[in-house]
Amino acid sequence: MAADWKDQYLAALKARDAVEKVNVELYDHYNRLADQKAELQKHAATTRSGADGSAVTPLNSAPIPLVGFKRVSSPPPDRNSPSLAQMRQELARAQQERADLQMRLETGTRELNALKSTASQDTKKMSQLSSSVKQLTLKLRDRDEELKGKAKLLENVQDENVTLNLQLNMAEEQQKKLKKENQELVDRWMTHMGKEADRMNDEHKFG
Repeated sequence: MAADWKDQYLAALKARDAVEKVNVELYDHYNRLADQKAELQKHAATTRSGADGSAVTPLNSAPIPLVGFKRVSSPPPDRNSPSLAQMRQELARAQQERADLQMRLETGTRELNALKSTASQDTKKMSQLSSSVKQLTLKLRDRDEELKGKAKLLENVQDENVTLNLQLNMAEEQQKKLKKENQELVDRWMTHMGKEADRMNDEHKFG
């Protein structure tokens, strides 16, 4: 039981670490998305500004010859800056990664909560078993004391029985002895009385 509880506790810690790792990845992706959003807004503002500037034309005025001026073309786009399509693709990919991370986060959270619930139930069960073991230990100790007391009482009763048997045997022997002595006295008395009767008969016969 203790080994299972430790394994579940370690699994809960691993799940917690996984959730924290997912949270860090979500935070990094959120910052990346924020940077890309700011870049998109900057690029869109630049595009709108250029479009508005090229749409302005003079109203109700004759064409003014531009002497000594050359037409200035717009600067070429920076090859290193990402195009709008590329940024949209990166944004879509980042959103998909965020959705995957969110799903992993929810799964990890559910697993972590399940492990916490299982660990809590195991802890409660261990507490109940520990309390039950303590109660059984106390009851067993009381029962041992009770058995010791009963064994001592039985020993005392047996000793008393032995003593009583000895006394009874002695009393029986004494009774037999007294009975024998009494019978001997009766026999002697009967013999004496018989002799006296014979003597008296003889005296009356010759008198």
